[in-house]
Amino acid sequence: MSRFSDQSLERLEQIFSRRPAIEIEAPQYRRACVLVPLVRHDSGWSILFSRRSANLVAHGGQIAFPGGAVEEAETLEAAAVREAEEEVGIHAGAVELIGRLDDMVTNSGFLVAPFVGVIRERIDYVIQEAEVTEVFEVPIDALLDVALPEVRYVTFRDRQYPAYFYRYGEYEIWGLTGRMLKAFLDLVWQAV
Repeated sequence: MSRFSDQSLERLEQIFSRRPAIEIEAPQYRRACVLVPLVRHDSGWSILFSRRSANLVAHGGQIAFPGGAVEEAETLEAAAVREAEEEVGIHAGAVELIGRLDDMVTNSGFLVAPFVGVIRERIDYVIQEAEVTEVFEVPIDALLDVALPEVRYVTFRDRQYPAYFYRYGEYEIWGLTGRMLKAFLDLVWQAV
């Protein structure tokens, strides 16, 4: 039996409704948004990830959630949904936003607002090859392994920082995406 069920999703929505996200005021950073897409299957729920193109300046080749910079006069929610449509072909009408995680600052100078969205219909992903080389889904239950995340130290600008690592098959999810995934799964654990 699946640990993360439709009832877990309902409890997760309630948790989000009672928990306002921490919003950081930091105008020196460029505003960006991502969508944490929860995808429904007959067998349960998965999270969609993408691999960024290796030729991108920021985080090239890394695993990420669909997302990017906010355009002028665009709401954060609209930016998250637009970027998901542009990068991987999830049309806006298929996304039901259920909550927002706390803002996060990246080492590359972005202030990121992560939004959690539910996709209940099957999507034929269409990737924007200039930005994304592949998309894949990971069952939420696989990410709820008590051995995850692994914490390792990574070097950035001659300093060591702890980072969360999630392994699924050939994929290793870490960096900003690992931080966002950990924040999301901390709430999921309260809902299962």
